[in-house]
Amino acid sequence: MTKDITAIPDLDNNASFIMGLAYKQFRTLANQRLAADFDITLEMQGVLRVLAHLGEVPQQTLAETLHRERSVTKRLVDNCIKRGLVEARKSETNKKARYLALTEKGTKTKEQASVCLQKVNTDYYTPLSADEQQLLQTLCKKLIQDNIILGSD
Repeated sequence: MTKDITAIPDLDNNASFIMGLAYKQFRTLANQRLAADFDITLEMQGVLRVLAHLGEVPQQTLAETLHRERSVTKRLVDNCIKRGLVEARKSETNKKARYLALTEKGTKTKEQASVCLQKVNTDYYTPLSADEQQLLQTLCKKLIQDNIILGSD
């Protein structure tokens, strides 16, 4: 027997609604911790993770990697720059391109926030066994399409 969430069968039996609700709850918990401890959001942590992994990249590469619209990515980057986490420079060959890199503070924040998020993840996914967590990740990856760019949610 499955748990009723809303007591409305059309919603409780809708996988997309339930997935969305689960994500929104996780995002709320993660954002509360990240905001309180580091003055960042989950999306900003995504920016830091990409730049830590790829190094200096054009802003367009960041947008493509995060599967985000350029305007959403620009706002994320601007917020990271305001906090001293990311630095931007113009390309010498393409004046429209803006190259991004982590600052020392950005690297430190990314590392500390990753530890914080690991705790949030562990707590959030406690109701699932390790096998169920792996299955959930596998199933979600099957649903993700490469050609869909995300807006600002």
